[in-house]
Amino acid sequence: MTTAGMLDSITFRDGFPAMACRQGNSANPVESLASLTAEQRAITRELLDTTGSVLFRGFEVRTVDDFERVAKGLLGELAPYRGGDSPRQAEKGFVYNAAGPSPSRLLRAHNELSYAPWHPTTLCFGCGRPADEGGATTIIDGHRVYLALPEEIREAFRTKGVTYIQHLPNESGDPSGIKSWPETFETGARDEVMTLCEANYTSAEWTETGLLTTNRTPGTLPVGSDGREAWFNQAHIWRKDESVTPDVTNMDLWRTRFGYGAIFGDGTEIPASYADVVSRTLIDCTVPVNWETGDVLLVDNRAVMHGRLPFSGLREVFVAFA
Repeated sequence: MTTAGMLDSITFRDGFPAMACRQGNSANPVESLASLTAEQRAITRELLDTTGSVLFRGFEVRTVDDFERVAKGLLGELAPYRGGDSPRQAEKGFVYNAAGPSPSRLLRAHNELSYAPWHPTTLCFGCGRPADEGGATTIIDGHRVYLALPEEIREAFRTKGVTYIQHLPNESGDPSGIKSWPETFETGARDEVMTLCEANYTSAEWTETGLLTTNRTPGTLPVGSDGREAWFNQAHIWRKDESVTPDVTNMDLWRTRFGYGAIFGDGTEIPASYADVVSRTLIDCTVPVNWETGDVLLVDNRAVMHGRLPFSGLREVFVAFA
């Protein structure tokens, strides 16, 4: 379907991701995307509801200023990355880089901040420069994952939920690689952080060396206007190997070391076999989004997981949350 506006028209196409391609040669394609017409917004919302992701192509969103303008136009007020475990750098305001781990490593599939008491409902990615090789952002349909998993596993996560455990150090630069609690919560004010944690987390306490929190969250969520059930957790990433952490349910042990872990919401361990099946299923359901300069990708964070393939060369991808 094609819509015409004051600036560029847009051709929308269903798929995963759904596509929204610029049709026209206006002098300001960035403004065309930042100022969608009411009809274009309605189509975008419908596609995001049914497919969980929409890729805008051809709008020449190349700089952080362009991306911030577009992200605010598409999402409204942007949210900070507060409580997140990824070492993100703010590029401008609440626009962050989407670098993730070392370029040589795979960023495994996850829902953003699914381990926290709050999570963004929508993500907006923008590509200033694709990598020389690799570096695709991957998207995974959470409903497809839910249906593909054995009933025993999906019902365990649906009924029990997941409890995430974090012990964050007081200072940055710990050999564990874990972010400090001032970095995580973007403030060094202990009273402010504890007030925030007590109001939102399942439990929180100061230890001799840091901040220990637990947070119980759903393992799956109903998403979309049709209420389809979607996989919503990253327990496969946070779960610890028994050879390294013999008893992840022992909170006294957690007080003596920094790191993170995941158990079922009822306090029992998540079997290694479950995590292995989930990881394989996520790989089977993965769809790469191969970036072109100026692309913008909207993702329903509850319905769709995301990750990143390894890459070489320079790569500039922005992200904003709402």
